[in-house]
Amino acid sequence: MPAVQPLPSSIHRIYPATSDDLLELSSFLSQNNLIHRHLDWLSSLDWLGRQPFLFEKINDRIQGAMCATPEVKGSTWVRMFGANPIRSMEDTWERLLSETIVILKSLEINQLAALGLSPWFINLLGHSGFHHHQSIVELDWRQTTPRKENPISGIVIRAMHDDDLLMVLNIDRLAFNPLWQYSLESLQKAYNQPGFHTVAMMHDQIVGYQISTIYHSHLARLAVHPENQRQHIAKALLMDLLKKFSYIGMNHVTVNTQSDNEPSLALYKSLGFKKKQEHIPVYLLDL
Repeated sequence: MPAVQPLPSSIHRIYPATSDDLLELSSFLSQNNLIHRHLDWLSSLDWLGRQPFLFEKINDRIQGAMCATPEVKGSTWVRMFGANPIRSMEDTWERLLSETIVILKSLEINQLAALGLSPWFINLLGHSGFHHHQSIVELDWRQTTPRKENPISGIVIRAMHDDDLLMVLNIDRLAFNPLWQYSLESLQKAYNQPGFHTVAMMHDQIVGYQISTIYHSHLARLAVHPENQRQHIAKALLMDLLKKFSYIGMNHVTVNTQSDNEPSLALYKSLGFKKKQEHIPVYLLDL
C-alpha cells in the first residue's frame, strides 16, 4: 500500500486591509463568524485603508480580522474583531493583536481600549492583559413634559450650523480625554444624523454643544468648554433638548455616560433621568 501523505500544514499570513479587500472582508463579516463591533459612528469597513486594519488568511481564506485605527492622538479602540469560530479564535486574536500593537506603538499610541459587549470577547480581553477601566451606564428620561425651569440668564441656545463644526471640535477636544474624543470625521457623521443639534452661546461665542438623534431619541454628545463649566450651560442645552423632543411627541430620551463621571450623572438625575441596571464594561491595555 502506498504511504499515507500528511495533510499540508496551514499557512497563516497577515495582511493590511485596503479598499481592494472590500468585497472579501464584507463577505467575511456577513458570514456566521464571531464579530465584535465597536459602538462607532463609522462602520468597520469605513476604516479600510487606514492602519492598523489587518486580516489573517489561512490557506488563502480570511479567518480573522481586526481594526484598531486611531482617530486622535494617544488612544484608540478595538473597532472590530472577527474570527472563524471553527478554528482557534484565541490564536487568531493573539496573532492579530500582536501585529496591531506593533503598528500602534509606531504611531505613538499608548492605550488600546475595548468595549466588553459579549462574554466571548471579554474572555479574550482578559487573557491578553486588558484590565477593567470603567463602565458605560445608560440613563433614560420618561416624562410627559420637561420639568419647568427658569431660563438661565446669559445663555442663548441655537441650532448648530456647518461652519460651527471646527469650534465644536475644539470644545470636544478640551472637554474629553483622548479616549473619548471625536475626530472631525466622526463629528461630521454624528452631525449628519437626523436629530437635534444645538450650540450654547455666551457673549456671541460657542461655549457648549449637544448632538442627539431622532433614532431611538438618544442624546449622543454633550460637552461644554472647560473655562465655562459650572455655569449651568450643560443644563440649559439639556432642558432645551427635552422640550424639543416633547414637542414632537417623543417623551423617552436616553443618554450614556461613564460610571465615574459624577458631574454628568448629577446633571442628568437633576432633570429626571434614571440610571438603568445595564452597563457596558470598558477595558484598557497600556502599550
